[in-house]
Amino acid sequence: MTVFAGFIHGTGAALNLELGFIPDYVEVTNLTDGDIVQRGWPGKVVVFTSGGVGQVKAGMVLTGATSGATMVVNQVILDSGSWAGGDAAGWFIVDSIVGTITTENVNASRGLAQDNVATVVVQVEFGVDINTEVASITSAATSFLRYEGDAANGYAKGITIGSTISKNGKLLGILAIKNDAGLNSPLVLGNDQQTGW
Repeated sequence: MTVFAGFIHGTGAALNLELGFIPDYVEVTNLTDGDIVQRGWPGKVVVFTSGGVGQVKAGMVLTGATSGATMVVNQVILDSGSWAGGDAAGWFIVDSIVGTITTENVNASRGLAQDNVATVVVQVEFGVDINTEVASITSAATSFLRYEGDAANGYAKGITIGSTISKNGKLLGILAIKNDAGLNSPLVLGNDQQTGW
């Protein structure tokens, strides 16, 4: 497991924080006032339904049949149904999306060349603000986004901290965690949930 624990000065604007990796989990605390504790999972989450008989697995590339957008699957979490039954439903956790996924069928390549392996419904990102009560994240300003870096200019991968979280003049404590390869568990509580920490 790769961990970054440190501090950053809030500016009131979105901040790119170079970590050398894109974390699976991030927590930011306003240490000056203690009034913001933001937790988030910067990975992209794509909801799927009607998973076909070709089982989607980590490492596969999926392409939107309508949009042409592509994504690399990092993890598959099965919520209901089965691949063999053609009614698998759940979430794809993806490393990156090139283009804009819409509600559409997706085709698989790399590892399985098959059309219509599932229908994706929407791209979502998960985060929680526990400032005074648990609330869902509603915008990029109040969340964390993946920062892919810029190798040509010497910028490493990391996260972008939203402008609302980056309060001007405040000391922010940062905790970022990346699950390393090899820590996967193929079975969790009987579901095909490929990652457990």
